[in-house]
Amino acid sequence: MEIKLGSKKVISESGKVLHEVAIGSKEQAAKCMERVLRRTVMVSSARQAVSGLLTVGAVKAARYVTKKMEKAWRSWT
Repeated sequence: MEIKLGSKKVISESGKVLHEVAIGSKEQAAKCMERVLRRTVMVSSARQAVSGLLTVGAVKAARYVTKKMEKAWRSWT
């Protein structure tokens, strides 16, 4: 979120450099977090699908990936 929303460096009284994330609103933070989580889940699902392909074979893996993509499509709409 720091990269997406921006941050600023603040030097404390003790000389430590602190990073503060500048969040404009709760909605902006929620949308950014949703994108981060969606990408994390998508990468994990892709890894799982490839693992299934290597483990159970092409036909069963294709069925599995199709079902996962249908479920993902329903959740996006």
